[in-house]
Amino acid sequence: MYDGNACITLQEWYAAGLSHDQYKYDSKNGFLKIARRGLQGSTLIIYNSIVREERRKMIEGIVGKSLERLAAEPKPESAVATSEDAEWLRSQNLGEETVRKCLAQIGVFRSIQEHYGKAVTIHAQLGTRVRLKEFWNGELKWQIRETLNDDGRFAGATTYKNVTSLQRAFKRFTTEGRKAVLPKNLGNTNGLKAVRPVENLILALWRMHDKPFCRKVYDIYHQWLSGGKTVYDQETGEVFSPEEYGAKPVSDSTIWRILHSNDNYTAVYPDRNGHFDYQNALRPKHRRKHGTFSLSKISMDDVALSRHTAKGWAYKYIAVDVVSGYYFRPAYVMGKPNADTVIETFRYMFIELMELGLGIPMELEVEHHLMSNFDFLDQLFPFVRFCNSPTEKRAEHNIKSLKWGTAKKNGHTRGRWYAKHEAYRSIRTKVDGDYPEPEYDLRTVIADDLSDIEKHNNELHPDQKNFPGMTRRDVLIKCKNPNCQKIEPKTLFRYIGNETATSIRNNDYVRCCNGEYGLTDFAGLNKLKPNNKRVTAYWLPKDDGSVGTVYLWQGDTFIGEAENRENYAYNECQAERTEEDEAKMTEQNKRIAKFDKMMRERRKELPKVGILEEDVIEEEIADKADEPSTLQIQENPQPKGYEEDEFSSEYDSEDLGAWALELM
Repeated sequence: MYDGNACITLQEWYAAGLSHDQYKYDSKNGFLKIARRGLQGSTLIIYNSIVREERRKMIEGIVGKSLERLAAEPKPESAVATSEDAEWLRSQNLGEETVRKCLAQIGVFRSIQEHYGKAVTIHAQLGTRVRLKEFWNGELKWQIRETLNDDGRFAGATTYKNVTSLQRAFKRFTTEGRKAVLPKNLGNTNGLKAVRPVENLILALWRMHDKPFCRKVYDIYHQWLSGGKTVYDQETGEVFSPEEYGAKPVSDSTIWRILHSNDNYTAVYPDRNGHFDYQNALRPKHRRKHGTFSLSKISMDDVALSRHTAKGWAYKYIAVDVVSGYYFRPAYVMGKPNADTVIETFRYMFIELMELGLGIPMELEVEHHLMSNFDFLDQLFPFVRFCNSPTEKRAEHNIKSLKWGTAKKNGHTRGRWYAKHEAYRSIRTKVDGDYPEPEYDLRTVIADDLSDIEKHNNELHPDQKNFPGMTRRDVLIKCKNPNCQKIEPKTLFRYIGNETATSIRNNDYVRCCNGEYGLTDFAGLNKLKPNNKRVTAYWLPKDDGSVGTVYLWQGDTFIGEAENRENYAYNECQAERTEEDEAKMTEQNKRIAKFDKMMRERRKELPKVGILEEDVIEEEIADKADEPSTLQIQENPQPKGYEEDEFSSEYDSEDLGAWALELM
């Protein structure tokens, strides 16, 4: 039998008196079918496929009628598992789905047993032996066909892909019986699955602060079972009792399987490794796509420069536009960035935005540990998003784009020795038993990084389908979000600018930044508190270090702007004045004229008044004037130069010099 068909060999064909040419002729013309080709007469010919009757009669004379009985023998019916098998499997506390799969597997093995028994019987009648290789090849094809058929009785059973695996599993079944089809991970876990609290207790032991190994969890669990350790709930104080839980001894492999099942391992991971690693390693991520407009989102992050300096590792804090990939000038610092580094980055970004004539970005994407203490973020940006993990920040993607793109092309990137991929791994050199990092000059590292950023910003945008022919800088400027609000320096500088406490002098100017700054609008003077001209000036320097305008606040009240008075200073020598001097003098005259006009208009509102005394008071004064005075006043000669005579008519302006000499 081969693949369910009765066959004869080519040697038996020859023994029946048939020639090789006859075999070739019948095979070529379709008068017979070959089941399997072989060497030295071992080719198998399907008996029922022999069409010519004279050939069949000659073969019958050699092998007899047994071959016909073998060909006519129906294929053995597939054996099935009994109800006794089902009851035994359910007694093992298996689920119904597992029981069904195990019953299907038992049916496969028992069918193979029946197939083999019938094959032995038939071959015994023929006086031959079962050819095991052919038998097992046929059985392998049969079990693949039966187990992969979703509608068959053996659906769900294990499908073996090669003869060796099938023979090994069948031998185990003939040796162990029904136990051979039980799941490999059944063991002691089966009894434990019914006791969910015990499984929870094992997980609770595993997530303790010292991150115990599985073996230590195993030891603690069994010490608790034997009474050697007391386990209690830290929140409620409840002492866990093995009798109440129905706990039983388990193997260390069972403990390992409990701890490393997917749901258990994931649930305990944050307690053993921290929420940060859990977010990156096991928590599902969002699938996002890029926006359409620049300034829709700005992402910020800290970056360690890849090259080590003589002073240590240098860091930078960056702000990147998500859609365009444009880098604003970062802030550099030795060591880890802090709040001052973040403020400096904000300053660079907003100064550049103002120079480009752009507005405030719509959204800011930041991390918790540096940004959580800044209360003004919600007042500056319409949307603020705090990321739960580094993989969520778009800045991380832009950092990689710059580092392994432009910077690597320019030879300014040095990888890390612990990188997974060898292309990102740096070459280490062992010196005196250590692996020192090569050191670079700090100014060179920063200058190279600024150069890389400039080239990166002016390279073609990677999404040329949506931004054809445009660089990252072009996308930032030309594709800005139309909903961006205009930047108001008076409010912005209050949060990110430098501040100087000063006061308004002569209703005119303040002293700040080693200079004098005049008010641009005198109407702000009316906002000052009574008898209080103390204000706070907020300002930011330009690229050349100069400060053109300061913004004055008194508490939460905006007083006004003040510009550097040096911008309007003109030559006092009329003979040396230029047209520029004349224009500056005109501006100052206009400014003072505005102040005078404001004061005149205020004075016009004030009435001119006189005081009219009451009639009674005037009569009393008159009556007292008519009465003789009883007061005697002694008159003495006045000394010269007494202040009553200081400006008398006898001293005119021409005699003041002589008069002064007389007093000496």
